[in-house]
Amino acid sequence: MRSYKSFLAATALLATFTLFSQNVYLKKAPPQAISPLDRFLYNIWEKEKISPAMEASDAVMVRRLYIDLVGRVPTPEEALLYINDKNPDKQPQLVKKLLDSEEHAIFMTMRLGDELRIKSEFPINLWPNAAFLYSRTIYNALRTNMPFDRFAMMLLLSDGSNFRNGYVNFLRAVSPKQPEQIADAAAKFLLGKPLLQLPAGEREKFRQAFSHIRFKSTREWKEEIVYSTLPTADDPRYELIPQIIAGKDFAQAAVKRCWRWIFGSENADPAIVEYLAEDFRKNKFDLRKLMFQICTSAAYRVGSLSAGNIELMQKFAAIYPIRRLDAEVLADSIAQITGIPYSYTSVIPEPFSYYNNRAAALPDGSVSDQFLLLFGRPSRDTGEQEERKNFITADQRLYLFNSTDLNNRLNNIMRNKIRKEKDKLGALYLLFYSRMPTKEERQLFQKMSKEKGWKLLARMPWVLLNSKEFLYQH
Repeated sequence: MRSYKSFLAATALLATFTLFSQNVYLKKAPPQAISPLDRFLYNIWEKEKISPAMEASDAVMVRRLYIDLVGRVPTPEEALLYINDKNPDKQPQLVKKLLDSEEHAIFMTMRLGDELRIKSEFPINLWPNAAFLYSRTIYNALRTNMPFDRFAMMLLLSDGSNFRNGYVNFLRAVSPKQPEQIADAAAKFLLGKPLLQLPAGEREKFRQAFSHIRFKSTREWKEEIVYSTLPTADDPRYELIPQIIAGKDFAQAAVKRCWRWIFGSENADPAIVEYLAEDFRKNKFDLRKLMFQICTSAAYRVGSLSAGNIELMQKFAAIYPIRRLDAEVLADSIAQITGIPYSYTSVIPEPFSYYNNRAAALPDGSVSDQFLLLFGRPSRDTGEQEERKNFITADQRLYLFNSTDLNNRLNNIMRNKIRKEKDKLGALYLLFYSRMPTKEERQLFQKMSKEKGWKLLARMPWVLLNSKEFLYQH
């Protein structure tokens, strides 16, 4: 009962903290207009009579960048390095560093893997060998920053063994494996629209382009050969692909995808999408440049708090949208903070697989655990973005409050990670929030510690983990 009371006391303490700590999330002015995109955004905001939110603080920004670009919270060392850096160009420099990192390629492979249905089990049934190769192929394309138009061509024009050519699994990862389903998958991925939403003539071109694709098995377990029944000169895919790339929907679909990765929704103002799509085309479909442009923009640098019309501000990218962390990001961040990694197992018998890597690095959507399932990791059955669930539920709350596994992990923080730290409260804040507690927060904690004793500190990891400041991107 005493432990429960100390937990409630700490919870009350954290709730009080928010009364003091608004200024730790924001700077004192809106972001400056630096780039042409910024000036374009400010023109929109002025036209719509919107005052953008104040710029996000350095602590918020460093946390935001690590979560959005590499899929985890920063370490205390990474956070302090950024916060204490006086270089006025530190934000774009960190963006470039993260975009060029191996971690970014791993995290974006996870993102694309959701849409490309990288899954070995039913209903996709790629099987582990093909799922691993498909995932690794996408990773290599992202790591080398392959232009997105070339990436699209590699997917649509692929043929051969799905155990030897990773790209061919794009044609293979549909259910059922029929021309209509392949055409629909291509339309969704490349144009951002299902096949049935295309004009009749364009819809028929897509159907014809994949009507000659066939599959045949080999003597090797679960391997399939994907091939065309037509000679290359007669293959309609070679005529369709240049038309797709030349159209406006191709670039805009890529922009909306990147916008969703960064802001959690594709609902950007059409004028902003059109502006970014035109630049994307001029930059020869360079995804990394597109991501850099978005993540260094005023739309990204604004804070997530404002007294204005939040719905209107979100529509025109004048405030950063608050949303719950993805399941993989949450798992990887908890593993990093507590010092105890998660492990994952595939029960598919061809072969059984064991993974001790990050959740974001899992190469197969069929490899999972109860934590990832509970927190809404997508099934990858359809490739639809709605498969990912990013809202908090009662079951998730019960887990966060009561999990024995989580209790063991959080206790490890007190036993090992901060045991030798002189400033234990500051160390906890850095681990969970990527910032130090404010003067007011320290004073309040010290006051309540005198009343509740040392157990208040022992329960703080639970409280910090269960707070919106940790569970949500902001």
